[in-house]
Amino acid sequence: MNTWLLPANVNKNSKYHYEIDRALENLKTIFWAQSTPLKNIAVGEIVYIYESSPVQAVGWKCKVLAVRASYEATKEIDDSEFEHGDGGISDFYIKITALAKYEGESRKKLAYRELRKNGLTTKMQSPIRAKDNLLEYINSVAPSVNYDE
Repeated sequence: MNTWLLPANVNKNSKYHYEIDRALENLKTIFWAQSTPLKNIAVGEIVYIYESSPVQAVGWKCKVLAVRASYEATKEIDDSEFEHGDGGISDFYIKITALAKYEGESRKKLAYRELRKNGLTTKMQSPIRAKDNLLEYINSVAPSVNYDE
């Protein structure tokens, strides 16, 4: 099983941005475009949502419920109020559900600078698999809120 970091564009000054905090707080489960780096993602794997500038930190731990879902399948969850601009339509989507949220001090510990010190070797511009040392660090940070699976 792999663990992934997925970048979410939360910058309100961008042409496209997604209010991931509000979406997961209100819906708990959402669909996410299954881009090429995620072609081998599997049901049951864990994804951490990394929020882009201005946040620049991991905010959520989620679990993959479905892979290769069609665009039509995504219509079972209406998250349109959290999506701003045109993100386009993907060939496939993954369905993820929130397991935990990181806020305050826990989110500060998962800020980009701290992730770089603890094993992140790339910029967070596309999905990546978390390597062991980075995953160990992330797992050492207690979430602010745990959700039942």
